[in-house]
Amino acid sequence: MGEGRVLIVGCGAPQLGLLRYARALGLEVVGADLNPGAIGVRECDTFVRASTGEPEAIAAAVRASGATGIASCGSEVAVATTARAAERLGLPFYADVATIDRCQSKDLMRAAYLAGGAPVPVFVAATTLDELARFRAEHGLPLIVKPSRGWGQRGVAKVEHDAELAPSFAAAQAASSTGVVMVEGFLEGREFSVNAYTRAGETRVYSVTERVITEYPDPPGITFAEWFPSGLDAATEAKVVDAAVLGARALGIVRGPSYTQMRVGPKGAFIVETAHRLGGGLDPDVAWLASGTSLFRKILGVAMARDDWEAADAESAPHGGAIGKFLIGTPGRVVGIEGLEAARAMPGIAGAEVWVPVGGTVHPLTDGSKRAGHVLAHGLDRDDAAANASRAAAAIRIVTEPT
Repeated sequence: MGEGRVLIVGCGAPQLGLLRYARALGLEVVGADLNPGAIGVRECDTFVRASTGEPEAIAAAVRASGATGIASCGSEVAVATTARAAERLGLPFYADVATIDRCQSKDLMRAAYLAGGAPVPVFVAATTLDELARFRAEHGLPLIVKPSRGWGQRGVAKVEHDAELAPSFAAAQAASSTGVVMVEGFLEGREFSVNAYTRAGETRVYSVTERVITEYPDPPGITFAEWFPSGLDAATEAKVVDAAVLGARALGIVRGPSYTQMRVGPKGAFIVETAHRLGGGLDPDVAWLASGTSLFRKILGVAMARDDWEAADAESAPHGGAIGKFLIGTPGRVVGIEGLEAARAMPGIAGAEVWVPVGGTVHPLTDGSKRAGHVLAHGLDRDDAAANASRAAAAIRIVTEPT
């Protein structure tokens, strides 16, 4: 390990790719997480038990470990903590705390979009049920109710009937760390992700993927797969890219990764939200397969003050198709995992994991954290990649018993 020591905030599935890539670069990896049984702990040279939501605890872990860099990805909580810890320690990070907060509070985010001319659905930031009722009276149904600041699709609902207004508002407000609820007009259409990196104010897009998601009403918008190419025609994809880049600029993103969710339908292309981080749903892994460029290298380049890493272009050949497909287990206690090694050995498979260990619990699919594993695949084109992923996923069996 001759390239330095980095502390990665979070050792769960969203950080797994970053942890592995850091080690592949020759870095000594210190992992910090409250859960010593997290799947990524085995990828760390050293593990520190510390909450990913407590900046001072993470700062203390950096000091104690002697790490000279700090990084994270895939989690709004972990990235916000990383930014704050880096600021306290005087370590490099790709964004200041104010920009990270603006990209995590949907009311501030949408105000910035409007000011910057980025396309967003009609919305209101509500703190009372009366404000929701007024929006409904003006814009009708259906509409989307979600926490202004929340994570993992918790508290998100599509409202189709007036009787759902009050319970949906209460659930969203309970899941919002600020107490503010975003209310938006519902847009028919498909969802897409734009994975990009901004350097010196210039944003480059590395992949546009289709988000294959759970349908409304419940649970809404949980990703089953990220699928490249997007399947859009060239003109529509160009509009999606332009909107995502405009949104990033409106939010004040001048350096670092962005992960923009878009909805495209009969009314056009609209931004759902922009995260100022690498996505947690295998997005950087799929972007790497699609473009040949690792976004993990870029954020580690910032953390370790390695401009050559941040500026690096493709390090492997791009694939014509790529997909990150999630495994959804049957709820219960895991008593066996079968077929994992066989799946990993199949043609076109870049990775396969079961996140829940034997003895652990598969929970009902209420939010993104309840997914049970993933398969990462590539192919000659979009359909070839999907076929490879499906074969591998079918080979994996997570055996559970009722709890």
